[in-house]
Amino acid sequence: MSHHCQIGQRMLAAGFLMMGFSEAALAQNQVYDPLPPPGSAYVRFVNAADLAITVKPDFVGVQQLGTAGAQRVSPFLPIEKVAGRLLSIDVQAGTRSVKASIRADAGSYVTVLIESDAAKGLVVVPVIDNTEFNQSRARLSFYNATSCAAASLTIDPDGPVVFPDVAAGAAKARSVNPVTAKIHAACDGKPAPSISLEGMEAGAMYSVWLMGAGVSPRSFLTRDATAKYKP
Repeated sequence: MSHHCQIGQRMLAAGFLMMGFSEAALAQNQVYDPLPPPGSAYVRFVNAADLAITVKPDFVGVQQLGTAGAQRVSPFLPIEKVAGRLLSIDVQAGTRSVKASIRADAGSYVTVLIESDAAKGLVVVPVIDNTEFNQSRARLSFYNATSCAAASLTIDPDGPVVFPDVAAGAAKARSVNPVTAKIHAACDGKPAPSISLEGMEAGAMYSVWLMGAGVSPRSFLTRDATAKYKP
């Protein structure tokens, strides 16, 4: 391992271990973009199934989600007047379909995982996101979109565990120094192939997704994005 890589991993580990978020913010928005009115929330959809899916919400336009990395993840979509309201979703994947309803509190960000289950078919799992961040660092979230009870994210090759024991259908987040390093996710002790953290920017938000199960878990990194609000 190169000296540069070792320094980067030590800096990254130090950033991971500093948990204090200092600001609550909507970091995905551009500075001059219009914000949705009070009482709004943001919702995004994630395809953790084995086929491309079509999501038909009753509160925003149809979303087409593929199976190649970032194609699986929609931007956060602004939704107005969410208080006391059920948000209905109709999901189609091949011949399978499911209808579900979720709730979102005003000011919240919600990630809706759409997973495959051998017994239940398609399953809709809402995750309430932590939106606090430190403007001088990047924020990294780790989503366990599998059925394994305790997923983890670790710095390669044998560095500290960044996120231990993340339950199925759950997520954890923390601030990190925006440096380059390799990490790998694992499900029930079975590691997914390593992925690189590179090109990260202070004040930006990123997500690592663990999907698949059994002997072949997989993971990938995306930069969180928010759709522009159109009054």
